This record gives sequence, structure tokens and C-alpha cells, in this order.
Amino acid sequence: MKKIKLIYNSGAGQSKFKYFLDPIIEKFMQNDIEVSVFRAGKNTNLYEYLKDSDEDGTYGIVVAGGDGTINRVVNVVMKNNIKTPIGVIPAGTSNDFAKHIKMPNNFSECVEKILAGNIQKVDVGLANDKYFINVCSAGLFTNASQKVDVNLKNVIGKLSYFITAVDQLFKFKPFDVRIETKDRVYEKEKINLFLIFNGSSAGGIDKFTIDSSIHDGLLDVLIIKKCKVAEMPNLLTKVLSGKHFEDKHIIYLKEDWIKINKLRGKCDDPDVDGEEGPKFPLEVKCIKSGLSMFL
Repeated sequence: MKKIKLIYNSGAGQSKFKYFLDPIIEKFMQNDIEVSVFRAGKNTNLYEYLKDSDEDGTYGIVVAGGDGTINRVVNVVMKNNIKTPIGVIPAGTSNDFAKHIKMPNNFSECVEKILAGNIQKVDVGLANDKYFINVCSAGLFTNASQKVDVNLKNVIGKLSYFITAVDQLFKFKPFDVRIETKDRVYEKEKINLFLIFNGSSAGGIDKFTIDSSIHDGLLDVLIIKKCKVAEMPNLLTKVLSGKHFEDKHIIYLKEDWIKINKLRGKCDDPDVDGEEGPKFPLEVKCIKSGLSMFL
């Protein structure tokens, strides 16, 4: 009998997943798959649960949660060279990476996709010493998931991110960076934010990139330069509609390696998949085909 290790975040996505846990276990068992369940909290030891996955016959590691929960599992898997494939059930607030790989919102349909056994190698990002599956970012709006009030998020979901982001808009000041890729250098750019995508979506918005793929060995880099407050609404409208790529305030690149150093100004440390990331200077690379996933 095959075995699945199911990890779920009880606090993700307004805490709804726990009510679907038993039907999901039943669906796996009806297909002759034994299910082991791990309830992931902030300080639980995922390594102890996952370390023997390759040796104990585990068919797949299934993660039910948002991008942050997936990020924690991916970091354990990558840092410990675990080869067991990962499946995703989008049970978080935003579920940006699950959206990128087109996982259904219906939990039962997600299980069916995992049961179909379409396992593929996908790219993974590495920012200094921290892996990310969807996005590494810093600057305006990018750490809203960390700053948001947890109680507010549990009540109103995605809207809480928007409220937190609007509050930042009136306090934020651009910062200076040096950007280096294999082919070019931007010596001193004053920017509002940058997003480095392995996926394509952030905060529920999926218009940031052009043909972003988890199979091409490249990361999609979107940098928004300093602009006047009066220009910001028009630029945001372009971003929301995917018409921002030729705007004078946008730098858009596809790279397998990039280095960003903060030169001057105040900016929180980078964020990876909505979780606390590494500190500047930031060196980011794409690990091509570094992870096995159910797609």
C-alpha cells in the first residue's frame, strides 16, 4: 500500500481546512493509500516528520496550506535532499503558487490530481540560504502578509492584505539598490519594490510576468522604480491589467541569477513566499528541475 504524508496548517485560510480533513483522508484510503497526518504549527519540527520519507516508502508529501506552509516544506525537502514528490492543496489565504500550477480550489479535485500521479521536475528559487517556490521580494506592499493582523486575516481573508498595503503606501519611501545580472549592471536605481518570481502570482494578482514557467530554468524579475505619487494609480492600473512592461518605471528581466544590494534608504529584509527571508545583499538563483511535484 502506498503512503502519503499529509501536512496541514490549521491556521491557514481562515482555518477552514480542518473541516475537510476526514473526507480527504477517506478519498486517499479509497484508492489504497495510507495517510499519515501532521498538524503544522509555527514551531513544529517538520524535519523530524519528513527526514525518512525517501526510505520509508512515502509516495508523496501533500501540503495543505498557503504559500508560507509550502515554503517551509520546500526548505526542509531541499536542504535535506529529500526526493519524495510534493503535492499541493490550496488551503491558505492567497495560494499564489497553487494558482500558478493550476491546482483546483476544490479540495477533492486536488486529491484527484495527486492520485493521477503526474510527477514532474520543477524549478526552485534560492535566495542566499533560503529556498522559495513562488516569489522573493522586498519593498512597498511586499511584506503585507507578514505585517497583517492575524485576527483580521482570519475574518476577512485577502482583503486584510489590501488594507495593510494601503497603510504602507502613505509611509513608504523609495530606496537605492545596485542590481547585477550575468549580462548587465544597474549601478544605482531608486526603487519602490522588486519581485523575483519562480511562479507568476503574488497577492492574488497574476499579471506581473510574461510566460513565467517553472520548467525554463529562469526567474522573472519585476522592478518598479521610484515614481511620483500622482503617477502611482496609473502604474498600478497597468500592473493589474498586465500592461506595465513597457512603462518607463518598470525593469523586467528573465534571469537565472541576480544580485541585489541595498545601498541607501530604509527597507525591510526580503520576503520569500510570504515568510521572513534573508538579509541584504541578496543573491538569487534558479535551481533548475530541483524539486519533484504532482502537477
